[in-house]
Amino acid sequence: MHNSIPLVTAAHYGSRQRPTAILIRTSWTTDDKGAANAIAQAWHNPNNRVDSCHYVVDEAQVIRCVPDKIQAFHILDGYKNYKGAISINVCHDPPFSPELVTVLRAAKLTSRLCKLYRIPVRILSDSDVERWLKHSWKFRGGIILKTVGEFPTQKFLNSVKSTS
Repeated sequence: MHNSIPLVTAAHYGSRQRPTAILIRTSWTTDDKGAANAIAQAWHNPNNRVDSCHYVVDEAQVIRCVPDKIQAFHILDGYKNYKGAISINVCHDPPFSPELVTVLRAAKLTSRLCKLYRIPVRILSDSDVERWLKHSWKFRGGIILKTVGEFPTQKFLNSVKSTS
């Protein structure tokens, strides 16, 4: 699956993990061609000791930064431990919605990862996320959305389901 996805290794990542959820997050950049590469290169910088993500998606490409079975570091919710989540950073500039091509590219990747790791294709509620955070090693979660602005949640979920 990963042979066709370029790899730009992040400088900051953690220990091994067993993937049980997909974390979709917002990058706060444009989703223009090249945005994913710029973010990946910033995470690749050895001076970056703050943030990383497994994949970055823009309108033109997907870039892999951290192996799926290694924990990435997320600046979300006061550094909650999302160990067990494969994170996908969707390039877009809130409050605007990402381009449809970017949403579909992220949905296709999400579908492939859900199938590969047998993760249920469903959006987790806040209480489900809390349950998952406490028991990620034994609870096959789903999709965690940590997006802002006009992210097209239903269109994204429908696309994930239609490609799985």
